[in-house]
Amino acid sequence: MDDKPNPGTLSESSEPLFSFGVIADIQYADLEDGYNFHGSRRRYYRHSLLHLRGAIEHWNEESSAPCCVLQLGDIIDGYNAQYKASEKSLELVMSTFQTLKAPVHHTWGNHEFYNFSRDYLTNSKLNTKFLEDHIVHHPETMPSEDYYAYHFVPFPKFRFILLDAYDLSVLGVDQSSPKYQQCLQMLREHNPNTELNSPQGLSEPQFVQFNGGFSQEQLNWLNEVLTFSDTNQEKVVIAIFPFTLRPLTVCAWPGITGTPWRSSGLTSAWCVSLLVTLMMVATLRILSVCTMSTWKGLLRQLRTARLLAQFMSILTK
Repeated sequence: MDDKPNPGTLSESSEPLFSFGVIADIQYADLEDGYNFHGSRRRYYRHSLLHLRGAIEHWNEESSAPCCVLQLGDIIDGYNAQYKASEKSLELVMSTFQTLKAPVHHTWGNHEFYNFSRDYLTNSKLNTKFLEDHIVHHPETMPSEDYYAYHFVPFPKFRFILLDAYDLSVLGVDQSSPKYQQCLQMLREHNPNTELNSPQGLSEPQFVQFNGGFSQEQLNWLNEVLTFSDTNQEKVVIAIFPFTLRPLTVCAWPGITGTPWRSSGLTSAWCVSLLVTLMMVATLRILSVCTMSTWKGLLRQLRTARLLAQFMSILTK
């Protein structure tokens, strides 16, 4: 048997190429503790800002600073709209992010749309498309203004892609618009419940009002970017909200649950939000990205124990 180490494997002495931070579901509100929609998980609305500050302190103190931070949505809680505190709460959280030394890339979740319209978000500090990468001579990799998605390169041969999981949605859209009517029709065709946020009795429980989906236009664009990355042997990280296999109620319409990049044949793709959602134990993750030939190789070499060892978790309270 040949005991020589595989040059593509990850050893204890491997040096990380770069690192990046991930934070999700801050859901800040100037409120006392409460519970989620189903009453099954405790929410620490006001306390969440302390976790954000702790995360930023950690990132700023790292000897090898993260190249960027991905903020995966639900930055403030929907309760802010009820108390007419949306803009004030957003400004407080964004001013906290200003103390971070690394750039932040924002994605949008359902709580963003509980508080603001899509037009508002497009013109807000939560729109970070100005950080996108422009691939010369490849106009097909430029996203449309009709959805909020873009890609950037934090390190040579690595491409990060942010997707708009509410490209198709009844949230944050003018109810008189054709797009709203199209999405409402799609929703009602799959969800006959009076309460459209209820998955009761549905064979496709992802069709609830708090979810959204991808237009064919956005998926075509994604395929073009992935084709470019595959041709140029780039590793790809996809950041998105929501993106999980279980429970089905947090899958995107129309049932895209985990691999929209398969059509390109890409193997070196990793979905950030998938790991964040499945772990369900914290809001902060730090990942050191090491040289890997394929995503399958990453899964094989970074077993669960080692993944947990590479991530730093902020306790829920």
